[in-house]
Amino acid sequence: MKNAVFVAPQFDKAYVVFTDNTSLWWLRLLKPGFRHCYLLLSCRGGRCWLELNPYSDQIEVSFCEFAASQSETSLLRTYENCLVCPVKIKKAPQKCAPLGFFTCVEMVKRVLGIHDFRVITPYQLYKKLQVVGKNS
Repeated sequence: MKNAVFVAPQFDKAYVVFTDNTSLWWLRLLKPGFRHCYLLLSCRGGRCWLELNPYSDQIEVSFCEFAASQSETSLLRTYENCLVCPVKIKKAPQKCAPLGFFTCVEMVKRVLGIHDFRVITPYQLYKKLQVVGKNS
């Protein structure tokens, strides 16, 4: 049972950002361009953005509010050398998510409501999102 103190906002849009971040040596073992991933969430008609970026040592949470005259495309253009994929947040099944290490992929999967223990790398997440997008 969930006891929320605050009402959870409904996000208008969500994006998964895939990057080639290689700050840790072992990330070089992953597919280039898919070494890290994080979330961008939009609310209030695209005027407010929440960035959830899980690093190995902490989760960086950034909030940005834009003027009504600024467009979403101008924000997304600032993410150079990244692959930005639009996604839908779905209601997760009413059961415990599969156990796994807390990685950037695991955090993104939990927020998006994906319960798939086989998805462990950013590239596998990208492929899964392509399949899910075609089926929705």
